[in-house]
Amino acid sequence: MSSPPPFTREDFERLLADQQQLIELMNQLEYQMYRLGELPPDERVTDCQQAGGTLIGVLRGVLFRNDQHIFPLLDTLLPRDQ
Repeated sequence: MSSPPPFTREDFERLLADQQQLIELMNQLEYQMYRLGELPPDERVTDCQQAGGTLIGVLRGVLFRNDQHIFPLLDTLLPRDQ
């Protein structure tokens, strides 16, 4: 049985920071979507597209890190079916 990959306090802090950033970006996107009904519409659409693009980029990075680092660590902590 191999030992789990190291998980440091820095890794944990990064995980928390990622979570907080995703929540903040989601809130920004929600706010921009709410503003779509206001005038002038072209500016609001651009703001919404930028907020959505930023959220997607960060989400993609977080999901990749979770896939490559967090899930393998958690998998080593689970009991194996016998």
